Parts: sequence; structure tokens; C-alpha cells
Amino acid sequence: MKKSFVVGLLLLLATVGSGAMAQTQSTHYKAAESLLLIMDTPKTIDTNLQQMLTLQIDQMPVMKEAEVEVRSFFAKYMSWNALKEDMIKMYMEEFTEKELKDMTTFFKTPTGKKLAAKQSTLTMRGAQLGQSKIQPHLPELEEILRKKMQDN
Repeated sequence: MKKSFVVGLLLLLATVGSGAMAQTQSTHYKAAESLLLIMDTPKTIDTNLQQMLTLQIDQMPVMKEAEVEVRSFFAKYMSWNALKEDMIKMYMEEFTEKELKDMTTFFKTPTGKKLAAKQSTLTMRGAQLGQSKIQPHLPELEEILRKKMQDN
């Protein structure tokens, strides 16, 4: 009798504990999802994907013949719908629920909305800046690599 009471109590505690954990994870999940939505991540991902594909198709005319299929392929694997769960999980791993809620509050402000809208542009401009700083010095890098390969 005593043994079955202990087992029952342990099962009850495990159920309550896992329920609380699921509730916490659920609210954490919702906080991450809310942040991504308030930042307009679905639109940003899908717009960036279409822009990237347009550039690639323009640079590689052979892709033009398969444009519909190529766009369909990338929509299947790289669109917001394809990435949503992984992105939410990534944000949950990097930020606490409170941090996610704090950021959501910020991104609801006019300044936060502006940052969210400019994030892609800033990222692209940052990459272009880095490339422009390195480009003139590529011969120096090539020389370093050539010497290193000769030494080995």
C-alpha cells in the first residue's frame, strides 16, 4: 500500500512537472514566434529569397528556363513556412522568454519597427562594405596563401 502510494505520488509529480515545463516551453515558443512576427520576419525572408533568386537567375541565364521550378524548389525549402519552426527554436535557444518579450516590446515602437525594416538593408550593406575593404587587398592575401603553400 505504501509502495503504491509513493509510485502514485511520483507519477503525479512527474505529470505536474512536465505540464508546467510544457506550459513554460509553450509560452517561450509563443514569445519567440511573436517576436519574429512583429519583426516582419516572414515577409523579410520571403522577399529576400525572391530578390536573391532574381539576381541568380539574371546572372545565370541557364536557370531562366527552369525559373518556375527553381523558385518552387526554394519556396519549399527556404521560405518562411519551411524555416519557421527552426527559426523559433533558434530564438528560443538564444534568448530567454523575458528577453524575447522585451525585444517584442521594443520592436512595437516606431524605432523598433524602423530597425526591423532596415535590418536586411543593413546586413547587405555591411557585407558590401566588408567586400569593398577586402577586394583591393586580395593580391596580398593570395601572396600569403601562395607562400604558405610553398612552405608546406
